[in-house]
Amino acid sequence: AADKAAEKAAVDAVVAKVEELTLRIKSELDTSDLFAPPPPKQECPICFLPMIGTLQDAMNMACCGKVICYGCFQEKRRVIHTANFEREEEEERTGIEEIMMKETCSFCRAPVSTSREEMMLRIEKRMKVNDPLAYYQAGGCYQDGRHVPQADVLKALELNHRAAELGLPEAFA
Repeated sequence: AADKAAEKAAVDAVVAKVEELTLRIKSELDTSDLFAPPPPKQECPICFLPMIGTLQDAMNMACCGKVICYGCFQEKRRVIHTANFEREEEEERTGIEEIMMKETCSFCRAPVSTSREEMMLRIEKRMKVNDPLAYYQAGGCYQDGRHVPQADVLKALELNHRAAELGLPEAFA
């Protein structure tokens, strides 16, 4: 009888512990968030179309941190190259040299970086203001060895972890 009483007390203790854990987990999980609609997709600030997919389908402007869709980025480049080609043709006909259009950021008008050192300086400047996209971009640079002297996977992992801490979902991948 004493064994059965001890066994029942042990089972009751386990059941009480499980019920306590269940209540704690229920209080930690806010079930209303589980069924909330997903946040709206980010829109391109130029064409206002929703950005589809991941950051691979968009361009991050390292100078100011704005993200535009790849279509708008390519269209801007096409316009600049077409204008420069037309200027070259006009120069050949008239002999008058005209200033060529240079690629600039659509938002802050900073010229597009031409060296890897300049690109990393711009990314580091954005990292100082805790831009998660800058941390993610720097992580990609260190992972692939782009814009940095040597690839460093551990540094890339640290930077991606920081981007995730700052709330960038792509950094979890």
